Amino acid sequence: MPNKQIIAARPRIFTEEQLERIHAAAVKILTEQGIRVLHEGACAAAARAGLRVSGDRVYPDSARVSEFVKRTQATGRRIGGDRAEPEPKIALGTHSYQTHYHLIDTDEIVPYTTELLIEATKFVDTMAEFGVTSGAPGTPSDVPGDLRQLAQYKTGALYCRDGRQSVEIYNARMMPYVMEMAEALGHPVRSLSVYMVSPLTLGVEFMDLLLGGRSGLEHVSVGNMPTAGGTAPIRVAEALALAAAEAMGGAIIIEELTKLEVSWSFRVCPLDLRTMAISFGAPEEAIFQLANGELNAFYHGHEPGPPWFILHSQAKLPDMQAAAERMCQLMFGALFGGRSFRGGGTLSLDEVFSPEQLVIDVEMAQHVSRLIQGMDPECDPAAAAAEVAAGREHGFWGLDSTAARFREVYWASRLFERRSLLAWQQAGGSDLRRRAKDFARAQMGKYGYEAKPEVRAAVERIYHRASRELA
Repeated sequence: MPNKQIIAARPRIFTEEQLERIHAAAVKILTEQGIRVLHEGACAAAARAGLRVSGDRVYPDSARVSEFVKRTQATGRRIGGDRAEPEPKIALGTHSYQTHYHLIDTDEIVPYTTELLIEATKFVDTMAEFGVTSGAPGTPSDVPGDLRQLAQYKTGALYCRDGRQSVEIYNARMMPYVMEMAEALGHPVRSLSVYMVSPLTLGVEFMDLLLGGRSGLEHVSVGNMPTAGGTAPIRVAEALALAAAEAMGGAIIIEELTKLEVSWSFRVCPLDLRTMAISFGAPEEAIFQLANGELNAFYHGHEPGPPWFILHSQAKLPDMQAAAERMCQLMFGALFGGRSFRGGGTLSLDEVFSPEQLVIDVEMAQHVSRLIQGMDPECDPAAAAAEVAAGREHGFWGLDSTAARFREVYWASRLFERRSLLAWQQAGGSDLRRRAKDFARAQMGKYGYEAKPEVRAAVERIYHRASRELA
């Protein structure tokens, strides 16, 4: 019989009535204040599509908003009863936003160069044996700004088995080259992410591409990240109303202008008003995650799913703050059914990639995986009596059944200290950070991935052409 997993019932932040009131506030905000559209051609196209336009603001009417929301809710369904239990194994991934690299030999934090990004990408490729998925974990600073994301994509494609998936693009000038490279790598870009600017603004990036209608795109996702007390009201429910209004409004406008399939979601983020920095990793983030999930589920016609986390910490090095914040996020998400976490190895919000931290993150994820795995609750009276009889005579540690089931019951940590004080002292008394650094160095020596020659040639050709044409 499989183990009985440890999964907590997801707490609810809002009642149905409160969700309806937030929705009413979102509709009022959107229809009365509209969306500022910074692209002149998009404003003109919105007017031709029948949307009310005044200056640079577009005002979807309440009937259009109501129809759009009903259509969005119809894409999902209310889920009742018990859900199938997810697998207890936690998956970790890195992300692509980092601009700096943690040198584990000196503890320096330095800007990424192309050489260091290749080193980091090779390292994360070796961590695939522990379930880590990744492309190139950052962007190099020693190439021109317009080329950095393409250089990142190129590095991931050539040096990492997971790097052929397209990177998230924010530079419209680079997009055609990324799309061409994605085609060459067998992962064509058919979807584009558009982020709203809070409050209530649709920017100019990608609008020429979307309005041109020749991109080969099939889908656009619209999202945002307003901060409570910064770019949105500090009361979380009111911030959610604004977030829903602007994401919904952007989706309505883009759908009308492009006739593409459009999905949308929103995410209110915490802000430390003392430092004016987004405070991911703080306890408020977990609360906001629950609230975000409930209102997004309300709009998309289903029950809230597990919290979705990027592992965050504002710690600059792998220290006690990083461990405390990241373990809290892992435990919180996993107990409510979350099994996939991004941001492995990332520090200082999303500025620094640290091989040492990724090793520690893997260890913490395996620790939590074992906890939520639970235990086998079954007991056979006859077998139990026979086991005790054998154990009384020979000692339980010497039984074949103990050896056979040891790894089913106990997780073997690679880094966490389990020895006695004397044994630890006799072995040199190393701390966890030193053990993590040693493990990371050993992993770096195991790199063996090699891109196919035809893939390398195609990627290099596209990159060199972009370098010439965008110089």
